[in-house]
Amino acid sequence: MNVSLFRLSPIPLLMLLIIIFLTGCASSNSNYKEQSLDFVSANKRLSGFLMLPNKGEKPFPLLVFVHGDGATPYDAFGYYPYLWRHLAERGIASFSWHKAGVKSSEGSWLKQSMHDRADEVIAAIDMLKQRDDIAHNKIGLIGFSQGGWVLPLVAKKSAYPDYMVIVSGAINWLDQGDYLTKKRLQREGFSSAQIQQALRCNQLGLQVLQPTTSYAEYLHYENTLSPQECKPFATSPMSKARFEFVKLNVNSDAREGLATIQIPTLAVFGDKDINVDFTESIGEYQRIFKASGNIDLTTKVFPNAQHSLFKNKYIDANTSGVSSVIKMEVLGEKIFTEGYLNFVTNWVEQVSQ
Repeated sequence: MNVSLFRLSPIPLLMLLIIIFLTGCASSNSNYKEQSLDFVSANKRLSGFLMLPNKGEKPFPLLVFVHGDGATPYDAFGYYPYLWRHLAERGIASFSWHKAGVKSSEGSWLKQSMHDRADEVIAAIDMLKQRDDIAHNKIGLIGFSQGGWVLPLVAKKSAYPDYMVIVSGAINWLDQGDYLTKKRLQREGFSSAQIQQALRCNQLGLQVLQPTTSYAEYLHYENTLSPQECKPFATSPMSKARFEFVKLNVNSDAREGLATIQIPTLAVFGDKDINVDFTESIGEYQRIFKASGNIDLTTKVFPNAQHSLFKNKYIDANTSGVSSVIKMEVLGEKIFTEGYLNFVTNWVEQVSQ
């Protein structure tokens, strides 16, 4: 039921060394200075990094990066630096951190709700507002995938941010789960009738995602109690940690925070996204913003682009996480759909003036 920009399988040592080498080569051409900058949220220290432009005047406008699903390091396996370089060229700083429990960050992202993650973002901005090299009234957020649930909560719970960018954001966790099921079964050749049965099976499975359900009860349902007609569509059971994470977040719905947003907002999508129903997301964004009286919404759908805004011809549903990282480092900016990096950067520069 969750998506991420990258979901990596275990990486063999030689391949890991290749990725580290390539990433090092790419970052060596940066037009920004990277500075370690930790902060504390929920009594846990998180390892953050501030990217300050080599050009422009202080204080710098700042874009704070909010990860999608998964155990994501501060640079999202090399994805973010492409945006950081474009932003730095315009005199805009960036900030990101290892997710809780990743590398030197304390805690565990698998024990966080979307509200916990929003509190984490607020703590980061609180810290950044203490600096005199950051323009305190020009701090924006960019959230990827699952970050589309986090950003509206930040706006609801605080006076932050000054603007936001949502990349491939879903509206409702359960609806997204059904969409993922539908797209997966279509690729696997199931009929429309079979897919409808699978969606009914999804509804039956919700009974084991209640707050009081134990992991043992979940496994018993998956392995024994699940109806026979659901078996052809089943996937492997979740790990205990993942099960607990899903229980925490299964009721996530972006509408909770979207209605409170009164700041400039950009939402971008790829038209080949098999993880998120972008037509539903855009429709809901437009409906909610109109109802709340916020006319400052920009939506953009990029052609031939998948969930991460990579060109679909390079990265598709069958591409592993490791392969995605290697292709990204080899192809460089060519892996992104035409115009994505410049469009986002131009919009951020405009609202930061």
